[in-house]
Amino acid sequence: MPLRVPGKKQTLLAYLQRGVAMVHLDARRPGVLVPPEYAREAHLRLNLSYRYAIPDLDVSEARVQATLSFGGRPFRCVLPWESIFGITSHTSGDGQVWPEDLPTEVVQTMADPRDRAPEKRARLSAVSPEGTPEQESGPESSKGPDAGAARRHLRLVR
Repeated sequence: MPLRVPGKKQTLLAYLQRGVAMVHLDARRPGVLVPPEYAREAHLRLNLSYRYAIPDLDVSEARVQATLSFGGRPFRCVLPWESIFGITSHTSGDGQVWPEDLPTEVVQTMADPRDRAPEKRARLSAVSPEGTPEQESGPESSKGPDAGAARRHLRLVR
């Protein structure tokens, strides 16, 4: 039976249950509200966690809203789901990417992994529409306490 790939909202909520979730978004997309100095970022990363006690964290069908701290200053952020192209879990190392929402600039940085140092390459697994793995690429990390263990990796969801 094929693996069912969860949607963005379900993925974020599951990762928040584990701890810190990093949302990867294109801040230039319509409806995104972030501090002006970050509004032109093709790949903005924001950390969310229930442990941060964000009083207005709201994960709805249309968007994620939360007042986050930027350099010690609070800012009410609005992140439509269409702007979010990836979500990763700090706790487990799992992550998912939605290629239909990837900015061109981010795709270009992923295009030729030979241009980056081996320790900086992500282990990627493409997932077919049926949810089955198609390919894997990238090195296993040989550093850290889990050097012999299989590493979790980012899943490319199509």
